[in-house]
Amino acid sequence: MAERVFAMPDLGEGLEEGRIVRWLAAEGATVELNQPLVEVETAKAVVEIPSPFAGVINVLHGSEGEDVPVGSPLVTFEVTGGAVASMNLDAVSEPSSGSVPTTPPVRRLAELGVDIESVRGTGPSGRVSEEDVRSAAAGPLDVTRIELTPARRAIAANLERQATIPQVTTFRTVDCSALETLREELGVSPLPVVVAALCRVAKDHPLINARWSSDAILASNAVNAGLAIDTERGLVVAVVRDAHTLGIVQISAESRRLAEAARAGSLAQNDIARATIAVSNTGSYGSEAGTPILSPGTSVTLAIGVIAERVLVVEGQVAARPAATLSLTFDHRVLDGGAAGRALTDLVDLLQSDDRLRHLPR
Repeated sequence: MAERVFAMPDLGEGLEEGRIVRWLAAEGATVELNQPLVEVETAKAVVEIPSPFAGVINVLHGSEGEDVPVGSPLVTFEVTGGAVASMNLDAVSEPSSGSVPTTPPVRRLAELGVDIESVRGTGPSGRVSEEDVRSAAAGPLDVTRIELTPARRAIAANLERQATIPQVTTFRTVDCSALETLREELGVSPLPVVVAALCRVAKDHPLINARWSSDAILASNAVNAGLAIDTERGLVVAVVRDAHTLGIVQISAESRRLAEAARAGSLAQNDIARATIAVSNTGSYGSEAGTPILSPGTSVTLAIGVIAERVLVVEGQVAARPAATLSLTFDHRVLDGGAAGRALTDLVDLLQSDDRLRHLPR
């Protein structure tokens, strides 16, 4: 028999920790290979992790509701044969003295004038953090504390990484008369029509479906459209894979499936990985326009503002038409303003053309 340690795996882009929702096996239990072991909440969903070994569970590292960093011990097994896996000691918290769970550096910080025994810890298992001590030192504030969820932490981390990319947003108004007619005939929302049109434009403007790497610009041959979905956990980007091969009705059905799964917390790993271009329907909550931020691995995010009656000049005449603002945010390392502007102009021209829209795959 040999001891092996299974660490918290990386279950998605930007994941730094996972929250234990429910243990599906107990210490001392014998488990089989791939037997359900634990439910973990990530930024995207609640994921069921199977056992990587067959054997006896010696230790469950963490209680339900606790956040476990990626790479930290999750379960220690006793298995037959094989090498003994070494535990990553850097991931283990340093023990502390006293009745309040914390670390020695935090306890030393409290010596500056805070009774640490009276501080309410907000970390895992009630652990007192530096922030808790500093808040206590500053005195009571008239605030309501909203705890950070794994989803909110992951969203913030992704935004911080994306903020290092030189991003520019350009805007265009689009007459949606033809789009509205077609989507009503098909019984779909405007979103799948726009996604299908974007796939068509990407054929002529491959840089909008590309990404930056350290030594090259990588243009994808497939269009994997990441859709921004608002959920109780926060914003989730779910991917309509190979959208360029789908018709408008198929894109609509897949978009609905992804939205339902995202809100239920049941997205699969394949539903959230490797978007090549992103679309945000800001009009769904009444926004006229916005400046979207790039999604990881993409060079373009398109935001669709609310479609509403606006005064436009059509063939030299003033007319009220259903119209929307399109916002195109692009990675300036991949596209210059001219390239992004030409792609957006072609997209607007397509969406305003009844004939061209009807040539899109249904």
